[in-house]
Amino acid sequence: MKNQFLSGMSVPNIMVVDDIPANLKILDDILKSEGYKIRPVTNGELALRTAEKEKPDLILLDIMMPGMDGFEVCRRLKENPGLKDIPVIFISALGETAHIVKALAFGGVDYINKPFQAEEVIARVNTHLKLSRQSKELQNLNATKDKFFSIIAHDLRSPFIGFLGLTKIMAEGSQNLTRDEIKHYTECMSDSASNLFQLLENLLEWSLLQRGLKGFEPVSCLLMPLVMDSIQPFMASANTKEVVIRYEIPGDLEIFADTSMLASIIRNLASNSIKFTPKGGTVTIAAKSVHDNLFEISVKDTGVGMDSTMVKNLFRLDVQTNRRGTEGEPSSGLGLNLTKDFVEKHGGKIWVESIESQGSTFYFTIPRHPGSKEKAAERHDFAAAETQNPMKKLKILIAEDDKTSDFLLTIAVKKISNEILHAKNGAEAVAVCFENPDIDLILMDIAMPFMKGYEATSNIRTFNKDVIIIAQTAHIILGERNRAIEAGCNDYISKPIDQKELLNMIRKHFK
Repeated sequence: MKNQFLSGMSVPNIMVVDDIPANLKILDDILKSEGYKIRPVTNGELALRTAEKEKPDLILLDIMMPGMDGFEVCRRLKENPGLKDIPVIFISALGETAHIVKALAFGGVDYINKPFQAEEVIARVNTHLKLSRQSKELQNLNATKDKFFSIIAHDLRSPFIGFLGLTKIMAEGSQNLTRDEIKHYTECMSDSASNLFQLLENLLEWSLLQRGLKGFEPVSCLLMPLVMDSIQPFMASANTKEVVIRYEIPGDLEIFADTSMLASIIRNLASNSIKFTPKGGTVTIAAKSVHDNLFEISVKDTGVGMDSTMVKNLFRLDVQTNRRGTEGEPSSGLGLNLTKDFVEKHGGKIWVESIESQGSTFYFTIPRHPGSKEKAAERHDFAAAETQNPMKKLKILIAEDDKTSDFLLTIAVKKISNEILHAKNGAEAVAVCFENPDIDLILMDIAMPFMKGYEATSNIRTFNKDVIIIAQTAHIILGERNRAIEAGCNDYISKPIDQKELLNMIRKHFK
């Protein structure tokens, strides 16, 4: 049965807490039939640890459990700032009014009596997931609105007031001003105009992005010229502050990105670094390869740095982290929010490392150009390497629901295997892997019935940390590689699969 609630959204993760395996199995069957991801947990202590690690979207919680009961679990969840907003539905054989009232008082959003009906469980779960999603959307909208009004009321208004004041002085008293005073005032006006322009440009781009009107058109391009063009508007400010700009970017480094978005990312990070670096400091923009399909770009400064609290809240819309630069330069904080959105639009990640009074380094990842020479070279070295240094024969599990894909993969890995096992869905893959702890390699399709590849990978990692898992999928989505790695895969390859590329990737993990 297709769950209409899940249409157009990511699949919610539901944690089910009950000490009776039969109850877990029943609820697992009911909810998985609706398309949900289920995380069964057998006791309260484990539930708290799992919730902290996985942040489920909803929790179904039994009351009568050995050790820590459901009331205490819920109380601790609601005391944790990072978990308190997760909706908890109690599900128990304790049907007296006093128990129901107590459950709601401890923070539960609903109560289901055992024995329960499948239709009731599904209806209540759908309702509270929908309410939770709407609540988060409302919080984001309010944060966005507050940020926008803050910028309009202060960050945009204040520079205009200063700019108008300078123009008034110039208009009314220019005949009494010295050449040096006129030069000083015009430089101040130029700085104000530049700051206003960048703020307005960020506001426009942010507005388009929030409304879904910002297009995404990645192309292959050289990084160095784009970086040089992007920071040119801030070179005057850097020269005034005697901040040295350094580059550690290979001249022939080619990436795959939306040039408008990438230019905005570089602009915002570089201007921030210049803004918060005192006179005589340095800003270094660097890039290096960190994966077969990813480059890491960094912007490092010797500026004022940040404390751990500011770093933690830096990309949050609902927390004010903006402050003035070392020369009093204004800052709205909007540029970093925009930068984060643009990086994630590329399927990348952004993070920062900072030490107070020593400086900050912003890092983000961006896709490598798919047709790069390095990649092409990698595809042809497997045969030579295999001749010089033969790889051991592997026990391989192919998890693939499509018969043709399974057949092609079998042919591709036949000569490097001593045994090939097969699974048609994620649940089978988990079972086969559990029964065969000596498996060397799993080729894991992502889009399989019953249990998806990412969920199967997460389950396998609970009892086997060493097996090499390569995700393979026909989904051409930026960021899919990151999702695979986060789920526990060691690598990722796109369909249609190039046999030489696959063999070379396998060899890389079994040198």
